[in-house]
Amino acid sequence: MVCLDTAFLADLFRKNPAAEKKLKEFVEAEEEISITVMTIAELYYGAFKSNRVEDEKAKVEQIKRKFVILEMNENGAQKFGELLSKLEKTGQKISDRDVLIAAIAISKGENAIVTRNEKDFARISELSVITY
Repeated sequence: MVCLDTAFLADLFRKNPAAEKKLKEFVEAEEEISITVMTIAELYYGAFKSNRVEDEKAKVEQIKRKFVILEMNENGAQKFGELLSKLEKTGQKISDRDVLIAAIAISKGENAIVTRNEKDFARISELSVITY
């Protein structure tokens, strides 16, 4: 199972050929694909900022129907605190949103994240980063 980051989904919305090709590879390999509830929040944020709110919200709704949604729970909250603390102690702070996505994914047993944001997610040793 792989977890899709917000940047990957945004690239799919923009019809990025590399992102579309990567998704096709996962589908053909019958890979189980997930997203986090934090990713959904970020997609809604983008939708409400856009000039085409209803169209963008419809895209988010479509995404929600296509992939397994990983919810935040107490294990994810603990993992968030652990990851953020480790990153701060080593001077490798990344955005709290990315730490939340990573924490949720890891707490649900995910070990791979699909993103173009390799630099930040690579700082989280418990995740392998798949780029495109």
